[in-house]
Amino acid sequence: MERTEFLEKMQDVLQMDDELTFDTVLESLAEWDSLAMMATVAFLDANFGIKTTFDDFKSMKTVEDIAKKVGI
Repeated sequence: MERTEFLEKMQDVLQMDDELTFDTVLESLAEWDSLAMMATVAFLDANFGIKTTFDDFKSMKTVEDIAKKVGI
């Protein structure tokens, strides 16, 4: 998966209308809540085979941090 596609998929996962960037701070998003975290966990597992936990998100502050976690 390329970086552009990753952003598009993350925007869908978070059900956002606004454009998402790699610099987007997760905590600044109204959509970033426990359900969004669960959807992100499922997305990463289904698309990259990467198991994450809620604790992992403590160190992931931006969309770029999530991308780095999956090697994008």
